[in-house]
Amino acid sequence: MKGNAVVIGGGVGGLAAARALRLRGWEVAVRERSPALPATGTALGMWPEALAALDELGVGEKVRRAAARVADAGRAGLRTPAGRTLVAVNGAGGLHLVSRPALLAIMADGVDIAFGDPVADQGGLAGVDLVVGADGTFSGIRRAVFGERYAARTLGAVVWRGTVDGTVGSYGETWAPGAMFGITPAGPDSSNWYACLDAGGTFMPPHRQHLQDVFGSWRSGVTEVLDRISEDSILHHELFETPPLPSFAGGNTALVGDAAHAMAPFLGRGACEALVDGATLGRCLGEAATVAEGLAAYDRERRGRTQRMAAMSRRVGRVAMMRRGFVVRNAALGAAGSVLRFGSALRRSRP
Repeated sequence: MKGNAVVIGGGVGGLAAARALRLRGWEVAVRERSPALPATGTALGMWPEALAALDELGVGEKVRRAAARVADAGRAGLRTPAGRTLVAVNGAGGLHLVSRPALLAIMADGVDIAFGDPVADQGGLAGVDLVVGADGTFSGIRRAVFGERYAARTLGAVVWRGTVDGTVGSYGETWAPGAMFGITPAGPDSSNWYACLDAGGTFMPPHRQHLQDVFGSWRSGVTEVLDRISEDSILHHELFETPPLPSFAGGNTALVGDAAHAMAPFLGRGACEALVDGATLGRCLGEAATVAEGLAAYDRERRGRTQRMAAMSRRVGRVAMMRRGFVVRNAALGAAGSVLRFGSALRRSRP
């Protein structure tokens, strides 16, 4: 079927939904509260499922050209603050990293976006065949459809993020009781970093000093990154998630991305799942006879998977920053890593 839609929010999920619907003949308008697309932002990991969604949206090759591919897995791993490798990470060659501004700029091309145009309520959307709530973690559309009981809830952790110039000696994550630090490539001559602390609320600047206080003695590339961080480049916020919703649709409204399933960042899947949401929503509505039928199909395809992903991501964060039992965890991870490395050596030695 075809119709007209209003997408509330011009982020990853909103633009994915807008492109997917336009490709199937829908008239689509995007309303975005911000005055323009962002000029800054950290790198987003694009796993194969996200790349397939981007291909479906007609921009896969453009994103691949703008992305850095994680091919040097030999320097990546899971480590302790002292630098001991617990698990060497292999098989990340399918991951592409693209900056949020670059991804949004590519996806926004050809899409009708009204910037600086917030939606206070849905009262002014009468006569629209479809409303897509893509207004993020603190979605007003979600609250309007499902009520305040489904407002975002804190995860009791805070994060700092950013990028620095240059590459580093090692990539991957470092886990410690109550804290973690991760580093990935962000391009041919830049690196993406993120740091998480098991603490409620947020911290007042200077943030670089907080990072030095907690992570300043850590090895495996962490000190390399800290030495290059500038105060004005640091992003800092508290982590929240969306409670499991009874549906991703209500009436003629569909939720995508963080509005539907805001999750902890520990699997690096938030943007990927938002892209798949948008592509799936467009496909389901394009193949359906009615909006209700299309939204029911979208809910069936996306809700169970993303809610399981959110629960898994939350558990990974708890394991990464666990304050009790981390010695046993490290021993188990180290043993698993040894088995994996031994198995790889055997495979390489076979004629």
